Amino acid sequence: MMTDYKIIFESGVTIEITAGSIELNDVLDKVDVKDDDGKEIEDVYLNFEDISAIIPQS
Repeated sequence: MMTDYKIIFESGVTIEITAGSIELNDVLDKVDVKDDDGKEIEDVYLNFEDISAIIPQS
């Protein structure tokens, strides 16, 4: 089931995205945003060093 997430960046900017899951990929220094089938959503790139919080909304 897709979930809405609020992402708060260190700059204070807040966005909302819908994804099946969000997982930290510390090897590549990014956050993997995946759909319900576990496939990475290629349109979204998030550098985890810029993120203050990821909050599920549902």
